[in-house]
Amino acid sequence: MSIIPLSAQTLKKQNQMLKDSIGVMQKVIDEKTTANQTLSQENSTLKSKHALLLATKDSLDGAQKNLLGKYKELSVENDQLKDSLFVYRNQNKALRNQVDSLNTSLVNLTNEMNAKLEYLARQEKIWKRSKYFYIAYGMTSLDRGNGQPKLNSDFAFSIGRGKTYYLHKKPLLGMIKFGLDWTFFDIAVAQYEEEDGLYTRDDSDIYKGEISMQFGPSITVNPIDFLKVNLYFRYDPTYSMMFNTNGNEFKGNYGSYFNTGLAASYKVISLGYEYRWGSTSYKIDDENQTWKTSGNYFYISFRF
Repeated sequence: MSIIPLSAQTLKKQNQMLKDSIGVMQKVIDEKTTANQTLSQENSTLKSKHALLLATKDSLDGAQKNLLGKYKELSVENDQLKDSLFVYRNQNKALRNQVDSLNTSLVNLTNEMNAKLEYLARQEKIWKRSKYFYIAYGMTSLDRGNGQPKLNSDFAFSIGRGKTYYLHKKPLLGMIKFGLDWTFFDIAVAQYEEEDGLYTRDDSDIYKGEISMQFGPSITVNPIDFLKVNLYFRYDPTYSMMFNTNGNEFKGNYGSYFNTGLAASYKVISLGYEYRWGSTSYKIDDENQTWKTSGNYFYISFRF
């Protein structure tokens, strides 16, 4: 093998080219080193970010778990609220039904009370007229006994005033009341013409009068509206008087009389029929004579 000798100049060039190649390689190595350092830093940054993301993910997972727990709790509370709302609606409906029932009962009670008040007010108007004043015209007869002829009155009238005291406030069967009648005073006068055989004596008239107080039971029926019908019986302790124009003879004594009657009234006005009877003893011509009186009376009465 033969060695070709190289010139110094050639070696120098080769040496310079080698140096340049080494410089280029060194530059490439430096660039790679710089790139590696940059990549290492970016990798570290990415690792830090990755760790931060993992921590954030764990935190979000924890928050999600908490939210899921709260959601479950809220779901349970929501279900409970739904159940409570259902119960409340049922209770509210029941309360409304009770309120409606109470309102209906209240309306019915109010109507019933109004009807009762109207009934009581009407009953008060019907039954409040317990006082009375009457004027009566009668047809009476006088039996003097001792075989004397029976006399019929030319006229007879009476006036009186009294009051009915009802024994109970509420009428029985809504229409009947029992009471006690007290006539404070009754004044009755009758005239008779004395007869002598078949003839009437013009100069002999008998006037008979009674002053009495009457007391007795009564029953009153209110069949319709303000119409009332009453039936009564009374005892009349009486001071009886007689005056005979024949001889101007006057006598007086206590007598026991009775009366019974029937009347129909509408508000203030009353029309009635009454039968009276009784007897009084007078001392005439030194002997006691019992005079019996009886008769029918028709009267008009004013109630207030």
